[in-house]
Amino acid sequence: MAATGSQNNNMLMTILAVAVIAIIAVAAIFMMQDNRSSGERVADAVTALPQGVDNAANELGDQSPAENIERNAEKAAEKVN
Repeated sequence: MAATGSQNNNMLMTILAVAVIAIIAVAAIFMMQDNRSSGERVADAVTALPQGVDNAANELGDQSPAENIERNAEKAAEKVN
């Protein structure tokens, strides 16, 4: 059975709604505050010290959750290797 115009419009609206929600979710992640405690920041800096003093110093500052996700993914990759 062929899809009618109404069904096509409903499918298009659903796809657009999902896309808008996904864009809003990604934007919210990038704009969230860094909620790490001072101890977590120092621990991250100590962990990053072998990669260089600059990297360790960057760990002490505020990071967006997107950067935290990237950092956690790198840590997971190091554990796998």
